[in-house]
Amino acid sequence: MNLQERVSLKKADREDLYCIEPPFPRTNFLIETSNACNHKCIFCAHQKMRRKVGKISPELVFNLLKQAYDLGTREVGFYSTGEPFLAPELPEYIKKAKEIGYEYVYLTTNGALATPERIRGVIDAGLDSIKFSINAPERKMYEFIHGKDDFDTVVEHLRYLNYYREQSNKKFKIFVTGILTRYTEDMKDDYFIVFKGLADEIVFKNVYNQGGYMPEVETLLKCKSDNETYRRCNLPFDAISVTYEGYLSVENADYENMLTVADLNKVTLKDAWYGEKMKKIRQAFIDDDLTGLICDGCVHHKVNYSAEPVTPEHSSFTHDYFSREPVKERIAKEKLVYVPMAVDIVHPGHINIIKAASELGRVMVGLFSDEAISSYKKPPLMNYEARKIVIENIKGVDEVVVQNTRDYEPNLRKYRPDYMVHGTDWRIGPLSDVRAKAIGIMAEWGGKIVEPEYTQGVSSSELKQKMSQQ
Repeated sequence: MNLQERVSLKKADREDLYCIEPPFPRTNFLIETSNACNHKCIFCAHQKMRRKVGKISPELVFNLLKQAYDLGTREVGFYSTGEPFLAPELPEYIKKAKEIGYEYVYLTTNGALATPERIRGVIDAGLDSIKFSINAPERKMYEFIHGKDDFDTVVEHLRYLNYYREQSNKKFKIFVTGILTRYTEDMKDDYFIVFKGLADEIVFKNVYNQGGYMPEVETLLKCKSDNETYRRCNLPFDAISVTYEGYLSVENADYENMLTVADLNKVTLKDAWYGEKMKKIRQAFIDDDLTGLICDGCVHHKVNYSAEPVTPEHSSFTHDYFSREPVKERIAKEKLVYVPMAVDIVHPGHINIIKAASELGRVMVGLFSDEAISSYKKPPLMNYEARKIVIENIKGVDEVVVQNTRDYEPNLRKYRPDYMVHGTDWRIGPLSDVRAKAIGIMAEWGGKIVEPEYTQGVSSSELKQKMSQQ
């Protein structure tokens, strides 16, 4: 079974599972080694988490590994709400699982802490697969999504992982996954270019209100192509999720312990799995009546709902949780501003446009290709690569992408900017028809076109003409 098939099973219709006492899971066993994380992904509830940060005890890990194995479980993953490489005992856990007899041991990491030393540690311990969660295929968008400027570091670590597999001749799998948001859903093709040869499989998942903790995903981050209204969940019937405190939870992303049903420091894994609280939750899923459970928001894509913890003494949840909106705050600070430019010769007019754009948000310059410029005026003096180097080094520019046509539509639809900035000079002349079309396209998603007054007295064409007369 490949990774895509594994991912799809989690919400596939599996009638054989849906009963009060399903078979003990053979594959889906996740242990939260720690709930600490070094990133703040924009769609992740970790940025709102009030739960105390800690890590699981090795003794409990070893005990649970043995219990689950004796009950028939043969696969285990060491990750959940946090970053697994923050737990120094990680290689020890992997080694113990393999010694007990687990057939498949895996983990998911953001990759920033997957240094060569740590990679060798987990691979030599017997890891069967490692998945890098990379939620944008280029540096600036990655920083916006992950909350950290670690893209180059992660790619470097991914390259080393491939190198070590080749050198060690070990047979583990390497995966890359991307959680797609409305900001990145049109960047899927870029993954296959950037990570070519670095992953055995690249798998995408649309962002969703994982665990019910992030209702704001529905209005602020959901992919425009995502029309799902009901999300089937098989976790209550086919997954063992253990928090670092030692609680059995229904959900592997239970940031505030809203869905914990038993304390495994006090009861056996078998008794917890077949306990009354777990049975009650399974019945709620069978009846599709999740009222009062945080799952309601996730399964039914709700924006407004209330929830109570299944076991109140385990939870840090408070009723103002859903009113906290760090996503909205981050997006407000990171509005995408698209600035189309030819820029053969940089002059004050260009600087003025970029300065005005930078006051609105993150500036992406759509730099016309040589062919795009030649389609409506004389070819540029400098080629695209030379012009790109110049623009990338201008203060206020965050990113440069190629614009391959005179028409702005392809890039506007691909990047869906909040603003597009262009001088008033395009209101008449060869780009007036392009302007009219761009206004209509931007309006489709509420985007705005901002037109700073054209800087008089400077023009690339005039400068070229003067140069030719010298």
